[in-house]
Amino acid sequence: MSKHYTIYLWEPETSPHKLPLFYELLGHERVSKATFIAQKELGEKRQAQGWQTEMRRDAPIIVGPTPEEVRALVASSPTDSIHIFSGLRRIPCIVEGLKAVIAHKRRFGFLHEPRVFEGLGGIARLAQSWATESSFRRNAAFVLAIGAHGPDWFQMSGYPAKRIFPFAYFLPPPAIAGSSFEIDRSAGPVVSFLGRLEKLKGIHLFVEAIKNLTHGASIYVAGHGSCSELVLSAEKSLDNVRYLGPIKMNEVPYFLSMTDILVLPSITMDDGWGAVVSEALMAGAAVVTSSKVGASMCLAEETRGAVVHKLGGKQFARTIDGMISKGLHGSEFRKARHEWAMGHLSQKSGAGYLLQIFDHLFDGTPRPASFVQ
Repeated sequence: MSKHYTIYLWEPETSPHKLPLFYELLGHERVSKATFIAQKELGEKRQAQGWQTEMRRDAPIIVGPTPEEVRALVASSPTDSIHIFSGLRRIPCIVEGLKAVIAHKRRFGFLHEPRVFEGLGGIARLAQSWATESSFRRNAAFVLAIGAHGPDWFQMSGYPAKRIFPFAYFLPPPAIAGSSFEIDRSAGPVVSFLGRLEKLKGIHLFVEAIKNLTHGASIYVAGHGSCSELVLSAEKSLDNVRYLGPIKMNEVPYFLSMTDILVLPSITMDDGWGAVVSEALMAGAAVVTSSKVGASMCLAEETRGAVVHKLGGKQFARTIDGMISKGLHGSEFRKARHEWAMGHLSQKSGAGYLLQIFDHLFDGTPRPASFVQ
């Protein structure tokens, strides 16, 4: 008979990237109980960027617990409960929760992105991890390592490979609503950029790329940032470029549903997973990313997209041109991408994958294949 699990998910805030998986676990037939603990509500800065969270009244969500409440919560949790922490330091409820689960010998692990391993700062972060995480390395039962670089980071940090599992932000399919703008797909494939218009996001590489495309395409850019003028200039000089400015979160599903090729040319690993990659694939769009993007691990199959390793506008242009010349923006490939994403990146598939990991760790079943396989 399949085991049932009691799960606690510890978070810095009520993130829209983690709540969908929690809600799926909450209603899963193999989960006896699920509780979400967050230090605070979604931050004002992220809300200003358009982030939103769906807070269900029927869900056991605890926000801002005191240290005494955290200790009592862990002490009263079943001895075979599983605690998942999206953080290791600084967040009060997580710091206190980690102390408590170790003291009470509860099973726990991490759901975490890699720290940025670039330059001298990356070396300092790695040294800090080695110096401060010895108790976690000894006691954590698992690490759910987010993105393409997650497993490597935690292995470098000394966590045993057998306890590290590749993981993602598993999301619901985007629901298409109305929008304040229209996207014309009649003038060739739609190639788009969505996000903050900052150099770290690679918007300068995107602008260079669209200037070097040899195949006809309609270019759409949505977002705002310090490099907005760069996009405005491209719009003035190129007939096929349209800058939409910042768009609302509820307009993103329409934007992605009309996109044929989404481009994320980030130049830093600080970009994390890149949830828009999941959303784009669910919408049927192909995706081109830099190798810095965590979700680039979803693009191993060329019908889903491509990963650019040598960062430059011309390299992105060649990759986009190659996808267009192969017809990978066609309807049959859109359907295949949607079906793959629903089977590998949805909150339902994520919950099933997580329970397979727990079955392996705590019930001796075979180690599950990575969620992207």
